Amino acid sequence: MRILSLMILISICCALGFSPAVSAAGTTGRAELSIADNEGSYLINAQMEILEDAQRQWSIEDLQSPALQQLFQPARGKSSFGYSLSAYWVRFTLKNDSSNEKWELTVINSLMDKIDMYPSEPLITEHRLYPSYEITLPQGHETTIYMRFETYGSMIIPLRLAAQSTVYNKMSNELLFYGIYYGMMLVIAMFLIVLYLYTRNRAYFYYMLNVVIFCIVMLIWNGFTLPMFGTSRLTGQGLGEGIWHSPSAVYDFFYILGRWSGSLFLAKILFPRSNSPTAMWICRFLNVTCPILCLGILFLYPLGLAQYVFWFKYVSLLLSVVIVVLCARKGDRIAFYLAIPKIPVVLVAIVPKALLLYGLLPNNVFTRFASQFGLLGDFVFIAILMYALMNQMRKKEENAQQELVQTLSDWNVNLKRTVEERTESLKRSNDELMVSETFRSQMLQNISHDVRSPLSYVQSGIEALIQKFETRPEHHERILRNVHDKVLDINRFIDDFLALSHSEVASGSEDLRMVIFYDWFEGIGKELAADIEYTGRRCTLAISPFAADADVWMEPYLIKRVLSNLVDNACKFTPPDGTITLQASLESNSVCIMVGDTGYGIGAEQATHIFRRHYKEGNAQGSGLGLAIAKEIVERHGGEIWVESEKGKGSRFYFTLPVVGEGK
Repeated sequence: MRILSLMILISICCALGFSPAVSAAGTTGRAELSIADNEGSYLINAQMEILEDAQRQWSIEDLQSPALQQLFQPARGKSSFGYSLSAYWVRFTLKNDSSNEKWELTVINSLMDKIDMYPSEPLITEHRLYPSYEITLPQGHETTIYMRFETYGSMIIPLRLAAQSTVYNKMSNELLFYGIYYGMMLVIAMFLIVLYLYTRNRAYFYYMLNVVIFCIVMLIWNGFTLPMFGTSRLTGQGLGEGIWHSPSAVYDFFYILGRWSGSLFLAKILFPRSNSPTAMWICRFLNVTCPILCLGILFLYPLGLAQYVFWFKYVSLLLSVVIVVLCARKGDRIAFYLAIPKIPVVLVAIVPKALLLYGLLPNNVFTRFASQFGLLGDFVFIAILMYALMNQMRKKEENAQQELVQTLSDWNVNLKRTVEERTESLKRSNDELMVSETFRSQMLQNISHDVRSPLSYVQSGIEALIQKFETRPEHHERILRNVHDKVLDINRFIDDFLALSHSEVASGSEDLRMVIFYDWFEGIGKELAADIEYTGRRCTLAISPFAADADVWMEPYLIKRVLSNLVDNACKFTPPDGTITLQASLESNSVCIMVGDTGYGIGAEQATHIFRRHYKEGNAQGSGLGLAIAKEIVERHGGEIWVESEKGKGSRFYFTLPVVGEGK
């Protein structure tokens, strides 16, 4: 904002510096202009006299009266008289001391609505940008000319007398200048159209309209539309019919229309709704009042609306600058860059033209053309800025597209992987369903096999009691207790089997309790060791005292079931006289239990499937549920289970249970 403040200060100083220079026009006040051969062009304003006809009632005959003749006042070089509904009479005397009798009188104001000339002279209509009259000045004679002017807009009456050769030279230079000027405007407009078609951003479209409309405004101001308004108003035959025959009205109409498109552009490019509520309300005000005023110009312009339109034009311009500054103060970078050309152009170029129209500055090259150069510079700068913004947006879009493509590619890969995994899972599930369906027909046979081991133990124990192989009472009690436990195990097995047949495992969360694992495993290990030895296999129980108490939150019965299933599996695949090892150790955050055997071992391919339900290796007997039950129970307790095995060297099944930390 310091940069903007400094820019405003410098622009004001420049405007003040230029204004005195352009206002110091010649003020000789001579009543007669002498024409010589050494000059090809003369400005008449310094020698002409002016008379305001407030009621528009005087005729050329009325002016011949001595009373009105005395009312003429020297113009003293002044050519702009501001906004007024009055008619203005101009009187000047020309003395031709040159050898040329044919001269051309030009009114350098294409917005003049009506001109009367006395004596009447022919109007030159071809290849002229301003109203021009061919006059004949006899050599050595004085000729007094009266002219009457009317306009709805600003009363600007710059008069130039020139030889036709000089006129052609000036026209050549002017057309060259205007060709370059409007060519650049056309290039900017086409460039903005391309930007709009490329981005579909309406801000570019509104700014293109702004450039095109102000190009039309400058065409009217510079006289290129002179033939469109007809010649009757320039030959004393009265104003044309309709407002479209008034250059000043059409000029103001397109000027307000351009201001409207500029306001729409600011609303789209600066987003004042998010930057500044005040700027947003100013945009809304301009977007409502501009079209209303355009309609007012169409119907009310001849009633003195021009002066109010003048004030609105430059107040709305000031409000546009306020919008840019307010958004720039909120940190909007686009607004900051827009303010760089906008503020100097307004203060140095637009303000002098406003003072010219209001009659406070004379008509000269600076006041007449500064606004055109300023607008051109403004348009060029903003077009470059918008191109840079478009490039920035394009790069962001390209980056976003690349990110989107990469994301879609990743999603595609993940989707493909997910589909493959789901397909594999569905295939596996289908295989399991087929196995399960086959298993239903073998259900009874499998049940009989799975309960055979405990039933055999029960049968053997009962036979021992019947045959009285054991005579000691304590042995009888041990046999009965073991038989009772085996019967309970059979009942629980049947319950688990039914639960697994419905793809459910009871949560058992109500049976969780804190267990001192070393003491618990020592008792269970001895019981399992006795069962192993009873099957004719040796058992090694490796339990070393833990370095610290290991408390485990578990269901003792389910963990016993895991150990029983692992022991039963080891006994199934270990030949008689083989050895089964039970081992427990304390790790950093868990206890680790190992059940090893000296059986046939498991191949690497089968090791990945043995924990699946109903999986059986080769011709092995059983339901294939024991290891699946063990896996589900261990994982439900937050542990892990795995196997290490080599063919012919036996297997070692490990599972872990998390130890409860302090304070838990």
